Amino acid sequence: DNTWNTIHQHIIDESDKLIDKPPVERVLIGRRLLDKSREALRRIFYLSYSYRLTNQPMYRLRAEKEMLAVSEFTDWNPSHFLDVAEMTMGVAIGYDWLYDALSPESRARIRNAMIEKGLKPSLDSRYNSWLKASHNWNQVCNAGMTFGALAIYDEDKDLARQLITRASGSITLP
Repeated sequence: DNTWNTIHQHIIDESDKLIDKPPVERVLIGRRLLDKSREALRRIFYLSYSYRLTNQPMYRLRAEKEMLAVSEFTDWNPSHFLDVAEMTMGVAIGYDWLYDALSPESRARIRNAMIEKGLKPSLDSRYNSWLKASHNWNQVCNAGMTFGALAIYDEDKDLARQLITRASGSITLP
């Protein structure tokens, strides 16, 4: 199909451009990290897709490098929770899609960051007012937390179930 092939080729071409770029850095713009979270999501998604469709190690290695870099951030900026949600979604996609190809050490570092910098802050009432929102913050944040919960489900079923159940109730508001 020409449309799907065009999209596929665009993702591969963009992934090729990312290979030699440095990973995203934790730089706030005002009080937001959102542009960095969105860029990490884009990069991890594209690179993980490219690896899965081509099996070329350069894409996996570069996606892993990106995930490890954001895993080392001090936090994912929970005071502006969209930042956390989009970062968690990106890391969850890469973690899931590349799981078997990641080293145990990388898996542990990435999973720990997803839990400590993504999922657990969503349980803190200082950061989760979006649970009662009727606008897109609810949808975006619940989606990010659900992707993260699904990614870590095998390792932490209780936390994953708690977050998925919470999202099922909250997402109906918007």
